[in-house]
Amino acid sequence: MLVTRVPVLVVGAGVAGLSAAVWLARHGHSVTVRESSATPGGMLEPVAFEEGAFDRGSHRIHGDALAFLRDRLPVDGWVERPRRGVLVLAGRQAGYPLNPWSFARALGPRTTLHMALGWLLRPRRWTRFQSWERDRRVDATERDEGYEHFVLSRVGRAAYESFYRPYVTKVWGVDPAELSVSVARQRFSSSSPLSRVLAARKDESFWYPLHGMASLISGLLKEAFQLGVTVETSAGVSEAELGAWPAVLHTGPLEEVSGTAALSRRGLYLLHLRFSGAPTDDVDTWYVPGEESWFGRVSVPAAFTGDRIDRASTVLAVEIPEGRWGEGRDFLALLPVVQKQLHSAGILRRDTTVLAAKQTFVRGVYPEFRRGWVASWRSAMAAVSARGNVFMAGRQGLFLHCNIDHAVATALAAAEHISEGVSVERWAQEARQWLDVKVRD
Repeated sequence: MLVTRVPVLVVGAGVAGLSAAVWLARHGHSVTVRESSATPGGMLEPVAFEEGAFDRGSHRIHGDALAFLRDRLPVDGWVERPRRGVLVLAGRQAGYPLNPWSFARALGPRTTLHMALGWLLRPRRWTRFQSWERDRRVDATERDEGYEHFVLSRVGRAAYESFYRPYVTKVWGVDPAELSVSVARQRFSSSSPLSRVLAARKDESFWYPLHGMASLISGLLKEAFQLGVTVETSAGVSEAELGAWPAVLHTGPLEEVSGTAALSRRGLYLLHLRFSGAPTDDVDTWYVPGEESWFGRVSVPAAFTGDRIDRASTVLAVEIPEGRWGEGRDFLALLPVVQKQLHSAGILRRDTTVLAAKQTFVRGVYPEFRRGWVASWRSAMAAVSARGNVFMAGRQGLFLHCNIDHAVATALAAAEHISEGVSVERWAQEARQWLDVKVRD
């Protein structure tokens, strides 16, 4: 069958949109990219701080990610780094990703004992814990029992209160009972706890562009220009323009394209802080799910490229989920509190001094998976499908909480559907598979 290579409008010049544009151009399509911001990059657009360019949080490409991303830069443009994460819970630190011993250490002896006794005294709870992965796939639709009930019935009250509830409360700022069971799948280490905690820990690594994630965007742009792709920034897309193109690959927020008010998101406050001295340990990222700290994750940008950390000063990227704060909070005015929390978590030494600070707010990082959200997602996708020419893709476009490689994979799949002349309705059906992806911390 002869397929006509129709012109394609790609909305959004983030990593998903640019990846799709490159793929489509390589397959003979005339491609135009429209980006509403003044610069391309989306969530990978760097933050200028202290004469440097830093990622918007902790980004990484995992070893089993699709090869498409790694092919966008020269071989010497990437560095493979070992995972050096730490989970901080109630003042205790444990290696992350978790193994059986670090999981028990993070929970503490009392909580671990309560959880173990719960499994012994309530065999059904242990059975449910074993079937976590299977059950969370089934219950995320019409029979959504909710995150709180799902987790409590599998780990018990002690583990739920110390580990699972604080994290979701911090991120979304809502009653966990209102959240969907889908939330139980969002983190790789907690969404399949049996395989992650009971299995022996293997050395893990990740890939990172030697010159930061911004260089990945630069590499995609360079290739796009070489292929004749037109990239327009500070350029919105009107309703009339959306309808005028034979095919549109849209990576903007699903709810804005569909007009579905039932879907909402939470943002992230990102603090880049330069401190005197160096962190206490050779760590790339600290994960802090507990309520004792405002931040949920803290990373050392220099550790991602493998650069030697300057012992005289260190830049930390401190991520504070919007959660209960809402927009408009000035955390720079609360730096003494943040610094005290960093000390209490064992991330900084007591003798450190803040030398410089910058706050950035990143919108739409965390989709709110409230109970019943799957029905709203279906309605949104149906509304978009009714347009007849718009294919939603990417993290924002499919309302996903996912990694970079997942976002790119959805965009490439949508691009392939467009190139093969597959209908929008068919794509909307097949896109449901991406609702099951899990975040790899």
